[in-house]
Order: sequence, then C-alpha cells, then structure tokens
Amino acid sequence: MIKFSDITGRARDLYAARYEPEGVRTLADLYWRSMLGVACLAVVCALAWGIFDLVGALDMLSATPDSTPLPPAAFNRSTLQHIVQGFEDRQAQFNSLGAQPLPAISDPSK
Repeated sequence: MIKFSDITGRARDLYAARYEPEGVRTLADLYWRSMLGVACLAVVCALAWGIFDLVGALDMLSATPDSTPLPPAAFNRSTLQHIVQGFEDRQAQFNSLGAQPLPAISDPSK
C-alpha cells in the first residue's frame, strides 16, 4: 500500500527536478493524465445529467394528466373595477398636488 507521504514526497521531488529533462517529462505526463481524467469526468457527468433529464421527461410523458378542476378566479369584474377606480382616484389626487403652489418653508439656519 502506498502511503500518502510517499506520494507527496515523490511529487515534491518531481517538482524540485522540474528543470531536468526526466522531471519535465514526468510532470508533463502527470499533467496530461490529469487533464485527460478531468475531461473524461466532464463527459461522464454530462452523459449522466442528460440521461437523468431524459428519464425525467419520459416519466412526465407517461404520467396521467391531472384532472382536478381549476381554482376559481381571484377577481370578479366588479372587484377589479373597484380596484382600478381606486388607482384612478389616487392618480387624480397626485396630479392635483402639482397644481397647488408649495408652502414656503423658512430656513432653519437663520
């Protein structure tokens, strides 16, 4: 069994000899294998996600449709008209504020 300290010690030795041709080749091989592993992991994750979504879509297609009745409307026409009238009244009050001159405010620093 390889101990973790052996692995880190070997990696430390490889990094210390990174300017030697043997060290560069080993580091390049390690880098290539790690990038290849990351790419393979990304492909496997993408395939797993795609299969998961496909199975979910197929389950939704095979499910029976929901036959419960729709909920009642939140507003009826008279309630909605009352709300709109309230907004129009507030707009008229706001517009009337612009027609009146503002009261004079004394300077508090004097």
